[in-house]
Amino acid sequence: MNATPKIGYNQVLKEARQGFRGNSYPLMARASLLMAVPAVVLLIRTATDNYWAYLTIWTLGLVIMGYTSWPLARTALAAVTPGMVAPSEDWWVRDGFVRASMGFFLTFLIGLLILVIPALMVAMIYSLYPFCIIEKRAKGMQSLAMSSEWSRGNRLRILRILVFCSALFVPALIALNLSNQTDPFMGMELRDMEMLGILGFWVFGIPALAFTSVFVAAAYREIAKIKG
Repeated sequence: MNATPKIGYNQVLKEARQGFRGNSYPLMARASLLMAVPAVVLLIRTATDNYWAYLTIWTLGLVIMGYTSWPLARTALAAVTPGMVAPSEDWWVRDGFVRASMGFFLTFLIGLLILVIPALMVAMIYSLYPFCIIEKRAKGMQSLAMSSEWSRGNRLRILRILVFCSALFVPALIALNLSNQTDPFMGMELRDMEMLGILGFWVFGIPALAFTSVFVAAAYREIAKIKG
């Protein structure tokens, strides 16, 4: 059996950087919408300690994240595909995308709660699903299976991409940690620290998410070339 051709990390990084530079404004604008969902959920958390209310909010957040990640994924794919314009609204694709996104985000969050490594493993295998739906018209959960198949043989390279992108979120996580402090910092009230920390999480997370999306899209594009 022939070995699966490997994508070139440096080539993928080069295409991602070019795509990001040429489309930074639309990528950042769409990333801001997606990052706003967990930021709003965290803000609501500061206003209630009710477990069921918080669980309901996160469930609704997963649905909304499916919708807000749709335009980001389309823009990211278009950014690394010469001559491609982000496709017009397509509710059939969007509906399948939302279902797949809910499955992906839920699995990723569970992995993140257990440990960072399981979350990275989930993303390594399934992170190509948005582009399988957009370009290959895969249906809902079928896109996750397709992502698993297409990533095979290049998972360590995808993992390298994800580890690099994880480092981009460090400033956002440091800011978020401010919202969890129990002692006043620099004379600020705890309530103000919570708000400032969540705002910092949103602001610093936007460029990180925008570049991550285009980086993964570039990896998908290289794999698609191999697959023909």
